[in-house]
Amino acid sequence: IECNNDGEHFCTPDKNEVIQIGNVCKIAGTEEIIARNIFTLGGCSEIADADVFSFKDEAAMLQAWRNFVVEVDPDIITGYNILNFDYSYLFGRADKLKIKDFSNLGRIKNKRISFKDSTFQSKAQGIRDTKEVVMEGRVQLDMLQHIQREHKLSQYSLNSVSLNFLKEQKEDVHWTIIKDLQAGTDDSRRRIAVYCLKDCYLPLRLLEKLMCIFNYTEMARVTGVPFSYLCTRGQQIKVLSQLLRKARSCNMLIPTQTRGDRGDKFEGAVVIEPKPGFYKTPIATLDFASLYPSIMMAHNLCYCTLVPPSVAPKLDKDSFIVTPTGEKFMKAEHRKGLLPIVLEELLAARKKARAELAQTTDPFMQKVLDGRQLALKISANSVYGFTGAQAGQLPCLQISGSVTSYGRQMIDKTKAKVEEYYSSANGFDFDAEVIYGDTDSVMVNFGDMSLERIIQLGNEASQVVTAEFTKPIKLEFEKVYYPYLLMAKKRYAGLLWTKPENYDKIDMKGIESVRRDNCSLVRNTINTCLSKLLIERDVDAAVEFVKNTVAS
Repeated sequence: IECNNDGEHFCTPDKNEVIQIGNVCKIAGTEEIIARNIFTLGGCSEIADADVFSFKDEAAMLQAWRNFVVEVDPDIITGYNILNFDYSYLFGRADKLKIKDFSNLGRIKNKRISFKDSTFQSKAQGIRDTKEVVMEGRVQLDMLQHIQREHKLSQYSLNSVSLNFLKEQKEDVHWTIIKDLQAGTDDSRRRIAVYCLKDCYLPLRLLEKLMCIFNYTEMARVTGVPFSYLCTRGQQIKVLSQLLRKARSCNMLIPTQTRGDRGDKFEGAVVIEPKPGFYKTPIATLDFASLYPSIMMAHNLCYCTLVPPSVAPKLDKDSFIVTPTGEKFMKAEHRKGLLPIVLEELLAARKKARAELAQTTDPFMQKVLDGRQLALKISANSVYGFTGAQAGQLPCLQISGSVTSYGRQMIDKTKAKVEEYYSSANGFDFDAEVIYGDTDSVMVNFGDMSLERIIQLGNEASQVVTAEFTKPIKLEFEKVYYPYLLMAKKRYAGLLWTKPENYDKIDMKGIESVRRDNCSLVRNTINTCLSKLLIERDVDAAVEFVKNTVAS
């Protein structure tokens, strides 16, 4: 929507009228646009490929727009910041103008849509206040909220996001000149209309480009939660829904707990102390595939397999395992846990979806299957976090603490095994060294060898280490960094290779060029330096570039 203003202050619904409402409608998965129109207050010149509906009265325009929405009967309504701005502004104006039935936009007759304040909170994104709009039968998919959740960008304006993903930008109309354009001629109001329609078109293009409908539909199908929950709620409801579904099929009940932050803590993942330096030899990275889900499956960690301390003495010692934290869990042959069952089904379904994706040639099915495998991956990786969320639905420190303790143990064991096996004492003409490790991966310096030989050793080492652990835990060779700049814990950059023929990209973590709180000058300078260091391999050129940048 576009609203009038005084040219100095931002518009408010109690003072400033709505002057234009743009709409672009299409069927998902097709290229055909079934409606493109603009509702304008005052006359407006014709616009190619768009219908222009002009009104002399704002109330008549709003009522006509409401009737249009009901007639088109959309399943999904999208836009950019529509939940926190457009809807509240439209309904604020409708209330002020006393427009009857304006808020009956849902699919239930005479049912007004409802608003409520909502707060989304996560460790990654912090706390965000928003509004939740309940419109029966119509999903509200605000692209601003989706992109804020799913993508780490330096700016989240529609202009910046569109440039990043679509290589397109908005029309150039600043909000301070809208008043003059509205007060002008049909041609000047046409300029606002073109601007407004572009603001409708860009979120729709983003929706398609980022495959939101495919991904959300598949996530809803996998987790068993309503589509709307995926837009407004976090990961916990998805895991709980899957647990409830599986518990019912196993004739089990899940208790209801009072939510609250108990303040309990457990030790997290291990980080092997890095050996900083600029490595001009290839560095192999070995990574545990789905580490935490694999640990939960391998050791049958679940709420229903946890053995209380008072019960353990009454059981056969061979019927349960003892985790590194001292917790006891029943072995799978005595009682299979719900969480391992859910994880096995999710990972098996993902494997199947990826196999089908590799076979299909239908573009539509490729999008569906890609969305499905992504949903299955995210769901599997969310289960561990569900058990460790102390303010969550079913926190269980015995499970989350045991998982991370196994993870720490495995990283330490991997380091020891690699360095012991690949050593001169074991017949090799080099001594391998683990120079860094973090959570689920280790980085190994095998020595000054060809890239092909390092890739071969990486694949071999992954098999040697995997044999030390319980299935389905699996260590995989992931990539090679060559060269590699290691500065500190969680701060490194390297030229990433997965095949010896060509490098893939410069991979960075924790340094200034990927931090969103740095200015563009810092990011650009660091990026250029890394390019000179890692691709051109010219240290002197990188130093000279920094000196010249600082001097200028």
